[in-house]
Amino acid sequence: MDSLKLIPSIFFDAIARVVPGTAAIFAYLVLFHDSWSGLLGRYLGSPFAQDDALLTATLLFFFAAYIVGQLISPFAKLVQRIGELKLFAPKPKHSKGAYDWLRVNVKEAGEQCAKIRAEFTMHDGLAVVFLASAALYPFRTPHWSWAVLGVLLSATLVTAVRGRTTRDTFNQTVQKLADGAGYKAPAK
Repeated sequence: MDSLKLIPSIFFDAIARVVPGTAAIFAYLVLFHDSWSGLLGRYLGSPFAQDDALLTATLLFFFAAYIVGQLISPFAKLVQRIGELKLFAPKPKHSKGAYDWLRVNVKEAGEQCAKIRAEFTMHDGLAVVFLASAALYPFRTPHWSWAVLGVLLSATLVTAVRGRTTRDTFNQTVQKLADGAGYKAPAK
């Protein structure tokens, strides 16, 4: 098996799943006044919370971030779908099948498009994390601040908009690269 074929998939998972998952774990730790070693000690036993278990704790952190990112992904897809509503003046999409055609027939172009896709998926996932944090923040912090809540809500809006603009870039790039490579959309 050609191990280089795994790189786009690993890149996508690292960007689109692990980054939002990491943000969600950090948000949980801050909002619930906990630590990673405290969680490991409580659920896996004290050997995982020791100083000499740093490598194991780090690997468990990234594995947990990936799993949390997978759990967030349906909500990230919902953020994407909301951004596609006519209310937000959607831009035209790429030709149906163009992205998959590029991934199979023009691998370098397909990999570039996959990277852009990972970025907008990451932004949508981060918007979910910031929105959930904003919803929980007043209930989890006894002396909460309107400024922090405003920052969380602003971060939600900014990352959702950034996800939308990156998705538009993705659609334009797929169409441009597919047209340049000679892709012909299937007849309807």
